[in-house]
Amino acid sequence: MENKPEKSYQIIKTGSHKDWTQKPAEWQANADFWIKIITENLDPFRLKLTNKAVLEFFKGKKNLSVLDAGCGEGYLCRQLAKSGHKTQGIDFNPKLIEAALREENKKPLGVKYAVGDIKKLPYKNASFDAILSNHSINELDDPKKALFEFSRVLKRGGRLIMFFLHPCFDLNPNDLKGIFPQYYFQKVKITRECYLVSGIRSPSAYSYLHLSLSEWLELIEKTGFSLEKIKEPHPGIPVMKNDEWWRINFQKPLFILIQARKN
Repeated sequence: MENKPEKSYQIIKTGSHKDWTQKPAEWQANADFWIKIITENLDPFRLKLTNKAVLEFFKGKKNLSVLDAGCGEGYLCRQLAKSGHKTQGIDFNPKLIEAALREENKKPLGVKYAVGDIKKLPYKNASFDAILSNHSINELDDPKKALFEFSRVLKRGGRLIMFFLHPCFDLNPNDLKGIFPQYYFQKVKITRECYLVSGIRSPSAYSYLHLSLSEWLELIEKTGFSLEKIKEPHPGIPVMKNDEWWRINFQKPLFILIQARKN
């Protein structure tokens, strides 16, 4: 089995760090990697597990106005549009939005895309019935700003669906022997040397945020939402017992889905 990318951990003190989400060179370097992974269907987690989880709320519903906040090259926007929803996508990475627009031009679905910062959304108040944040909220240095923006642009009673790495398991106790609890209950910047998907390594490192589960839930409440649902998407027990790939790659809970309602 190929070695996993190394991790490093930095406890973030107020005023002691720069916003790592504003590094265009790093984001641009990994754009082609993600375009390849998504368009060639190379990520088993997305194909067999996580796409279904993040789209479950929309099943059986029609004509919702939906924002995919951190849409990447737009694959979820396309799926939502095909299911009958009015979809918009926004992402900080111009290269990913260019790829999304190419797909829209080839097969028009009416999806609108924008380059922008999800901490400062270019939309009017109460514009959307639902917001989907798939592996984006935890890539911000300050998710509270994005959550306030999500609350602002959602209609009253609108839904927020957030999906990201499980905060109870994103820190590795083996890396933090003897000091794991001291890190778990703090704001931590986790940096990995690369993405690794289906044996393919991204050209650049990336960083994401760790907060304790209780702090995530407090942020949701403080920014105008009521918690509706928490799920921990996972393959079925028989699959984990009988499929070697899942036994190797799913040795702990990896993901969490949080659904909240705009107050």
